[in-house]
Amino acid sequence: MEASDFTPNVVVDSLPYIDNEINYEGMREQVDKLVEQERRKRTKKDPPNFPATIELFKDSPMLAAELQRVQLGKPMEQIDTNRYKLEPPQDSSNVESWKKAADNSKAQLEQQNLRLLNMELLHKYGANAWRLHNFQLEQELKQLQGTLEQYKQEILEVNKERKAEQLQAGKRLEMLESSWSDLVGKTLQVQFACDSLEKEVENLRQVEQQLKTELGIEKLALNDQDSNETAEEK
Repeated sequence: MEASDFTPNVVVDSLPYIDNEINYEGMREQVDKLVEQERRKRTKKDPPNFPATIELFKDSPMLAAELQRVQLGKPMEQIDTNRYKLEPPQDSSNVESWKKAADNSKAQLEQQNLRLLNMELLHKYGANAWRLHNFQLEQELKQLQGTLEQYKQEILEVNKERKAEQLQAGKRLEMLESSWSDLVGKTLQVQFACDSLEKEVENLRQVEQQLKTELGIEKLALNDQDSNETAEEK
């Protein structure tokens, strides 16, 4: 399964071409502070989509041993050159020692013949082989440079399209933001007017109550009510 299968769906709402709040005084420091606070809250555990611990060179004991040597900081063992030395027989009176020395000399002679053959081949074909190798490397370099330029151009086109879309959307966002500000302002004005009217109504009610008390309207109203009730009973 590819790594992209584990990538969560992320909605990026960043509009770098029209959002300029980061340039406000003190805004960048505040953002950095919030990022640092969020970073400290993050758990140190790896996400579940990370692969388990990878055991390197589990199928190659030799490479695993070499990796362990490097991790321990041990020096690399030097090549044993004793087998390339042409030593005389250890026991000149022993036939096996002479045979072993003779076999070693034959092996050394054959190795020197191979070296001479390789030198002749290198002298004859080495220059052309090296030129061909350089030519192949140059072609690979040109191909990679062409691929790099293609990717750069694609990235540039994507950025152009993104900038154009954001600038176009920015105009509508500015219009909507202005409309929202106007509506909020009108709503506040209506709210203030309603609060003012409520206070005015409350004041009028208090004045009305005070006038009724001063003029005895309430008492007269009660007497009239009692008279009406008495008349109805008769």
